[in-house]
Amino acid sequence: MIRRRWIFAAVVGVSIGFGKAGRVCDLAFSDCPGRFSSGTVKVPNEMIWLDSKIPFCNEFVQITNGNVKPPSVIFIIDNSGSMDENDPLVARFDVVATLLDNIYTFAPSAEVGLVVFTRRLSFDHRENPFFKTAFPADTAQHDSFVPLTALNKIFADGRTGLDTLKAMLKHDDKGNLTYVTKLPASRNNSGMGRSNTRDGTDISLGFMAGKVAMKDSKSDKANQYFVFLSDGTPSTPDNGREGMINEFIAGTGVPTTFTVFFDTQNNTPVAPSTIVEMTGKIKLNGYSLSNAKSAFWAIDMPGSQLQNLLQTQVIGNVLSVPAKPKAASLAMGDTTFRTVGLDAKNYLFPRHVALQEDTTRLQLDYTYSYIDTTGGLQVPKEKIVPYALTIVRSPNAPLPVGMAQSCKEQADISLFHDGQPITRVTADDGVLEARLTMPDGSLCQGCKMQVLPSSSKSKDHEDLMVAPAGGYLTGTFQREISASPTLGDGRLQHLPLDSIVVLFVSPENALDRVRKAFPYTDMATVLNLGRQNDLAKSRYIPTSPFEPQWILEGAPTLQATAFSATDVWRVLQAPLAPQDSERFIGVTVEASRAFMVDIHVFTNLGQFVNKLTFVINQDEFQKLAKGVKGNTRVLKILWDSRSRAGSLVGTGAYVMKTTVTLIKIPGIAEDNAIRTDYRRVGVLRRL
Repeated sequence: MIRRRWIFAAVVGVSIGFGKAGRVCDLAFSDCPGRFSSGTVKVPNEMIWLDSKIPFCNEFVQITNGNVKPPSVIFIIDNSGSMDENDPLVARFDVVATLLDNIYTFAPSAEVGLVVFTRRLSFDHRENPFFKTAFPADTAQHDSFVPLTALNKIFADGRTGLDTLKAMLKHDDKGNLTYVTKLPASRNNSGMGRSNTRDGTDISLGFMAGKVAMKDSKSDKANQYFVFLSDGTPSTPDNGREGMINEFIAGTGVPTTFTVFFDTQNNTPVAPSTIVEMTGKIKLNGYSLSNAKSAFWAIDMPGSQLQNLLQTQVIGNVLSVPAKPKAASLAMGDTTFRTVGLDAKNYLFPRHVALQEDTTRLQLDYTYSYIDTTGGLQVPKEKIVPYALTIVRSPNAPLPVGMAQSCKEQADISLFHDGQPITRVTADDGVLEARLTMPDGSLCQGCKMQVLPSSSKSKDHEDLMVAPAGGYLTGTFQREISASPTLGDGRLQHLPLDSIVVLFVSPENALDRVRKAFPYTDMATVLNLGRQNDLAKSRYIPTSPFEPQWILEGAPTLQATAFSATDVWRVLQAPLAPQDSERFIGVTVEASRAFMVDIHVFTNLGQFVNKLTFVINQDEFQKLAKGVKGNTRVLKILWDSRSRAGSLVGTGAYVMKTTVTLIKIPGIAEDNAIRTDYRRVGVLRRL
């Protein structure tokens, strides 16, 4: 028997679980996690860690002290019809509602008012006494606003000021407010669309109402603010107000103002000159020292841009006492991680944190420190700000804006036999070595590997004992075919159709796993040559010279491939009877795969007598009778003692030279196995 090892050309059936092949990533925040707070964020599947650095929320690092009067903020919001085009998602109301939550977190007693305008103001005090008129000295006009209301105020019905203000911002999908006046006809002059509540843009009316509302502020003037949201320049004021259309530009008596201009029609939006001029005059109008902080911005994505802008640029200016990040905690389920320090931008946790396979729920608690000067004393205080976030790993999900990634290659698994790498396992490979190589060349502390069959019908699995060796971890195991495995015996027992799977799961994170499947071929390099008599005893029987002199014992459909037209044979479909077997000399070939046969017969003096050369390919090989081991096949090749010309040879000694070559099978069996047999045989002719 000849056994040879072969090397396979390509990796086949490699599968790497959980994420893109060969890569795992840390998910990092490039923006304040408050941006995603109380929401669900989908991230790509290769995200398996949360980075150990999490940014401060710098837009939320100012807190109102107990001895400082709370800020007063009035939102002046343009709700003209053109806003449907420049703010189709109605961010002007939704983002402000979210911003109220943020203000409440840091300054629950802050006062907030709402002025919503088109050609007229959107509310009417006749419908709800909560609204306040913008014309207290003119009983003929009923344009109204939501007055300054403390966010933590409790009304008689139990609702808070925060809840009430957010209710006033509710709207339909067209931007029409739920509580817009139902009495527009009595407020709109004739000829101006008496039932319409969305036409026109009277910015001066909005600012006039804002100034009336601010008169009720309990804050110092330096802590009073307008936040102005609009998409354009003034147009079509109501009858009688034409002369006041540009009054707002003067900025007279206006507190610190932050303006956001909406323009989704241009790739590079630019604020109109009216807003630029107005902001410049407000900075210098002498209302308060903080008026110099007034600013304007032009945006073309009202949703995300507006939220980020108001949080980062406006809130930090409105909440007036600075605070510093001190520490943070991160809770995931029953486990809580705490910071070990901070750098210029981030809280630093001791290590990155493993995400869950599908959904990870995070609770971040940020601790800020500040100085309270109540009673003239400087008292250090702290405030904890919570952020809740749900992260969902999803195939092909894009990385969200405000998040970043840091990726690395996964570990690599390779399989060896006799010190040589293999990509397919065969019956010859009884002892195998699995190697685990980390991408940075380090040795993985506490790492293990497991081997198992690919089929669920095969119940065996074995944990490998691994040891460091030359920059990798190595573990050996034995394998064999068996339908009755014994777990834990160090021998992998599998079925013939199974692939051999090597699995690595990181001890730090179960999502960092590598699975490689190596196909198994129940094929060994086996080649044996046996005898079929040493002496042929036969009578002189007349035969046709055209009848084949060679016989193959096999299935009736067996099709061997001849090397020349003169190489012919016939197939014997049934085994020879004992009395007939004495008539033939030949060989028995036992092989593990397709093979080629070359037989030459000579006289004892070296004279040529006959020959046969043919090939049994892999498909025809499967038609042959099975050998004793089951993974080999057997073929008998018989010579009927005639010469190449068809005549019977005489009694005497002959030499039969037989060479059998196993054929290469690309990717499975790359070497030839050759066996040559010289045999002296005899022929006895009887009358």
